[in-house]
Amino acid sequence: MPASSLCILKGHIPLLSETFIESHIERLRGGKAVLYNFFPEYTFNGRQIRCFFTRRPLLRKLKRLLPAFIYGKIESRSYSSSLVVRDFLWAFFQQQRVNCILAEYGFNGVDICPVARELGIPLVVHFHGHDAHREPDVAVYRDRFPAMFKYAHSIISVSNLMTEKLIQLGAPPEKIVYNPYGAREYFFDVQPDYRPVLIAVGRFADIKAPYLTVAAFREVCRHNADARLVMIGDGPLLECCRSLARTWNIHQRIEFTGPLNHQQFLPRLSQARAFVQHSVTTSYGDAEGTPNSILEAQAAALPVISTRHAGINEAVVSGTTGLLVDERDVDGMAQAMLQLLGNESFARKLGTAARDHIRRNYSIQRHIDVLQQCVDAATETASGACRRWGQ
Repeated sequence: MPASSLCILKGHIPLLSETFIESHIERLRGGKAVLYNFFPEYTFNGRQIRCFFTRRPLLRKLKRLLPAFIYGKIESRSYSSSLVVRDFLWAFFQQQRVNCILAEYGFNGVDICPVARELGIPLVVHFHGHDAHREPDVAVYRDRFPAMFKYAHSIISVSNLMTEKLIQLGAPPEKIVYNPYGAREYFFDVQPDYRPVLIAVGRFADIKAPYLTVAAFREVCRHNADARLVMIGDGPLLECCRSLARTWNIHQRIEFTGPLNHQQFLPRLSQARAFVQHSVTTSYGDAEGTPNSILEAQAAALPVISTRHAGINEAVVSGTTGLLVDERDVDGMAQAMLQLLGNESFARKLGTAARDHIRRNYSIQRHIDVLQQCVDAATETASGACRRWGQ
């Protein structure tokens, strides 16, 4: 029988841009059962749990005797029944002796809440960004948020803007725990040489507005012949940015690397003068949480040039650890780029302050400690079936 465990609802398969969730899986204490995909099509160790877990004697016997794909066809005939969903989830939670559920993203928390409540399994819900801000997605869950907020033991927010939004959605303020992400230890070992290179790391998505970074760099190219821009990542706006660079004849001064893992992009941080990101609030309400890339760039002693947006306002001390401009202020971002590109000593000063700021206020250990406290406090409230199999 396995020891009692924390069940983490991960959602997507691991993404290079979701290192903060991987840190939860790696660093939270005790046994962990990680479910991927979305309710109720969860997978565990690469297998759909509905095909391998049940409390019904007949189906349990069929599961032992039949090949998995045949059993899955039989079971799926009644799969749409809420009783069937509760059956295989109950069986999974019981076998894994789950004593707490950590739902990554608010939507996952809403989906699992009825089952968690029925089984008496405490629930911690970690919001990250679009699940609080992106209006079309939030609208689908708006009527179901109150029940989840009422049952959840704690609700994790990563920025003050997100906290305000969660309260507007009905979250009790006393349940909200402010806990922005943290930079992993090895970023503090990066030693930038502060060459005249600007670096951006992240998905080419609407909220990061990478085309505005390219537009600002276009102005930089008119005044600084040595400047270069490296943009690391992938996403739906990548081709748009490539096309703009070519249209404006600055494509030879911008390197689009595509997605890189940490071993590949860490050396790039050591070959840069500043980190750039032009985050914006979209027309449909989407916004950042607290971008982990901005925390880790500062941990690597790079000053950040970004926008006054969501958690960036809290993570970057403008004039001390970086330079912030208003959203969509392309000229202002260009001037900030030129200021650091033209003054290496100022960039080093900001970078040194940035590293110290992150070490004191945004370490990964601080982030994990706060989250662990939430999980531990929730686990102590376990009741019902959860308490029986957790003993």
